[in-house]
Amino acid sequence: MVGLVASLVALSLIGSAFAPVLLLESPLLLVALAPDARHLALAVGSVAPGLLISVAVARRVLFSAGSFGLGAVYGDSAVTWVEGRSVHLGKVFRFLERLFSRFGAVILVLWPYGSTCILAGAARTRFATFLVAVSLGHTLWVASIYAIGELIAAFTARVLAFLAAHVVESTLVCVAVVVLQQIFSRRRAARRRRADLEA
Repeated sequence: MVGLVASLVALSLIGSAFAPVLLLESPLLLVALAPDARHLALAVGSVAPGLLISVAVARRVLFSAGSFGLGAVYGDSAVTWVEGRSVHLGKVFRFLERLFSRFGAVILVLWPYGSTCILAGAARTRFATFLVAVSLGHTLWVASIYAIGELIAAFTARVLAFLAAHVVESTLVCVAVVVLQQIFSRRRAARRRRADLEA
């Protein structure tokens, strides 16, 4: 499960880094790599609705299943690990844990993200129940983003025209942003580990 989640995160970073060129050349591949809201909204005019929604939902459900597996394998220690890395995120996890214990898989329909999927796994939710709830949640989320993408189609067309005129420059900027974000986040994690060792 760790390998699956790590691979999907790496693919998402690659998709985000090369988003401008992928949006212009292969928007469906971009959504398969990194099904973020911005990529979905920008791809609305370039891909058939059923295909775009299906690929985005499938990719998001795959990541959710990996997160569920992490929760199932590591249980409460997964939540404790998150708390150790970030007090704020740990508090959010504990809040979601209380909501999950109260409402169960319904929370996955409303909040089908990695954090609640980890909690679903840790709570030993039946996988079939999890899969139905998270698939419904992602379908609703993707359909909402698709509707927003249609509403902002005129703006999206201008963004895509700009990218087409500056594809090399915009891709280099995206690559730089992704690389810098990774460097920053790794340094911050290393500082946290050093602080924990010194404490």
